[in-house]
Amino acid sequence: MKTSHRIVRVLFLFSLIGGFAASGAHAQEASSETPTGLGFGLKAGFGLDPDQFVIGAQFSLGQPVSIFRVVPNIDIGFGDTTIDFNVDFLVRLLVENTPIALYGGGAPTIAYVNAKNAGDEWHFGFSLVAGIQVPILTKQGMNFEVRGSPVGGVPSWRFLAAILF
Repeated sequence: MKTSHRIVRVLFLFSLIGGFAASGAHAQEASSETPTGLGFGLKAGFGLDPDQFVIGAQFSLGQPVSIFRVVPNIDIGFGDTTIDFNVDFLVRLLVENTPIALYGGGAPTIAYVNAKNAGDEWHFGFSLVAGIQVPILTKQGMNFEVRGSPVGGVPSWRFLAAILF
């Protein structure tokens, strides 16, 4: 797929999420039932281009009432082996009158790629991230996110679910 098509798709996705965020979300202080989105999380999902099963870990940093998050994370893809190191810079907005949060942002990404037919390579790129966080227990949540990398030769699409502890 051409890079310009990827960029258009990712921008469209972020426009949709931004529209939902602008219409139904706002920055507010988290209630005692709302997951803060901070702390350690384990994630799993799948990737496209290359097609992979993906596992990973993340650690979300910030203040419980702040809308900004810094989330260093690692994703390991199996098939053609890839290891992505990301530092996500996210904005997290709570949906009004619910414990659900929407988030989006971007990340510099360093990826190690060991393709079966092409050998080992390191790539530097940029990833765009968008997702939704839903509560599963008091103070704990689950994230569902999509990560797209329009530039830099890092894995193109990742669809992940994370459990936050």
